[in-house]
Amino acid sequence: MKTLYQNRSREVNPQRPFQPLFQGTFESTVEVGDRQRRYLIYIPEGTRPSTAGVFVLPENGKTADDLWRDSLWRLIADTDETREKLIVFFLEPEEGRWNTEEPYGKPDGDVAYIQAVYQAGCERFKFCVHESKFYLTGCREGGVLAHMAAMYEPALWAGVAGVGGSAVSPSYRDAASEDFCVNLDGFVDESHRLNIKKGQIGMPAWIISDPDAPGGEDNGTADYWKHCCGITEQGRQTAPDTITFIRTKAAPYEPNQEKGAFRVCVSSIPGGSADYANPLLRRIWKTFLYRQRRWMSGPGGDLRVTKDPVEDLGMEYHYEEIDGWMREWYVYAPKQVKAHPEKPVPLVFAMHGYTCSGEIYAGNSEWYKVADRYSFIVVHPSATPGTMQATTNASNPDNVPLPAWNFMHSAPNGPDELRFFRAVLEKVCADHAVDRTRIFATGHSHGSVMTQTLAMAMPDVFAAVAPCSGVLFSGFGMNIRELPEVTGRPEAEVPIWMFGGEQEPWLLPALPADGNDTGDSIRIWRSINHMEPALPKNWGVGWEVHDRWHDLAYRREDGAPMVRYTWVEYMPHATMTEMSFRIWEEFFSKFSKVDGKVVYCP
Repeated sequence: MKTLYQNRSREVNPQRPFQPLFQGTFESTVEVGDRQRRYLIYIPEGTRPSTAGVFVLPENGKTADDLWRDSLWRLIADTDETREKLIVFFLEPEEGRWNTEEPYGKPDGDVAYIQAVYQAGCERFKFCVHESKFYLTGCREGGVLAHMAAMYEPALWAGVAGVGGSAVSPSYRDAASEDFCVNLDGFVDESHRLNIKKGQIGMPAWIISDPDAPGGEDNGTADYWKHCCGITEQGRQTAPDTITFIRTKAAPYEPNQEKGAFRVCVSSIPGGSADYANPLLRRIWKTFLYRQRRWMSGPGGDLRVTKDPVEDLGMEYHYEEIDGWMREWYVYAPKQVKAHPEKPVPLVFAMHGYTCSGEIYAGNSEWYKVADRYSFIVVHPSATPGTMQATTNASNPDNVPLPAWNFMHSAPNGPDELRFFRAVLEKVCADHAVDRTRIFATGHSHGSVMTQTLAMAMPDVFAAVAPCSGVLFSGFGMNIRELPEVTGRPEAEVPIWMFGGEQEPWLLPALPADGNDTGDSIRIWRSINHMEPALPKNWGVGWEVHDRWHDLAYRREDGAPMVRYTWVEYMPHATMTEMSFRIWEEFFSKFSKVDGKVVYCP
């Protein structure tokens, strides 16, 4: 098979900003022990940034080339109707055979090979797979290895499915179950600080037995995954050949996890593993793997059911030209808001981070759930692809252009974000009754800096803002205080609540101090909001601790918390549903801006 390598200009087309720069089939290798092992990557036409990645493992005797040519996975990737499509990783056994009996933790074995491909799949030089959307599937012996790899690093995968191959050795399962989970999805717990074992990490799994295949029946792996998911209930028939087991008790870390995502399906399909399991592949992807994601935030990740913003949630999708660029945004108006279209309601702009999109942040932050409970409108805009010049855990100048807010005007001929947000605001206000005294902004990571740019450059618009995993950075090419729109800003107070995670010191210090970015941000926002003195006398005073949350608030004379900061124990560079609810219930809901003045209603 000839490997296709297609490389277009790195310049983004304003009329087709999300067009992938790389598409086709790519051959690559990883180093496992002292050996090079190969695999193929298929990037379909129209792949969006931060899409899903499916690792496919064939049976013994088949190569990645065989799988690429004869399985239906490329067809599924080409024809998937979701906006993002998916990228397929075709792996292969060494010298034609998977070692299904390899000991647990073998440093240069087949599981190590899968892990090495996963690490390579996290790079962003040709494509970007979002960390919440990595999945494993395999046929016969490849199915066994898929389950073994999922057991070895359960916090990295959002689902596993094996056809005619789930007979993981009991000794391997036992070793995995009792081993401490070090990689907790963004939180590396080398000291076993949380004492979480791999057998405690939930994993959506589909065990499809094939009695016609040698070793094709389950030997206890389904029960292993049910235990990991905390499932003790009887299953129910969800298809003529399938019983589904779903956790009924509350999931850990609710509301950030959903018990519906903790599910194990068990099927017996004679002949199902023949012909690469082709008749089942579409079903495996669309009805099982795609239906859950593992969001980074809590230790081990947060499993939630996948919801398409338009098809499942009823959001309005907009793709329109603004200022010479095709731009994208989603608008969510709850049913009770639509039922009373004449009644003005608050509006929240919620911005995604680097590499992501409005679709991803809608599922990550779940602001729609907050809007449902409290009756307001949420807007999830998408940035256009650009290049980050900073080299951090999350970015690299050599990355393929990925969605990044152009607030520093650093993208050559890039869009003007302030014009974009003003235009979107007017369009939403034209379609819905919006209370203009109660417009708010929030966002994660790069979106948190976009949030603060809006607050500083458009203080007349926003009643309060809440940047998550972001402060006023002086580095990373993101010093927004240098912008002419900010230096010439009108004098106006903007209440702010900043958030950070304990596990992101590479980006921001969790604890504010004189001179660090977190402490300096608090100082600057205290000054903007006319709090004296601008620099707190003692950073250790005023903290309140609630479970994982460490809260600090500086209040105006009337009790208004004009500057707040919170850091969250164990949290990596992430956001979560619980944070969205706190932002609304404790902060946004208390503020309005009337004639340029901040009004606080406790």
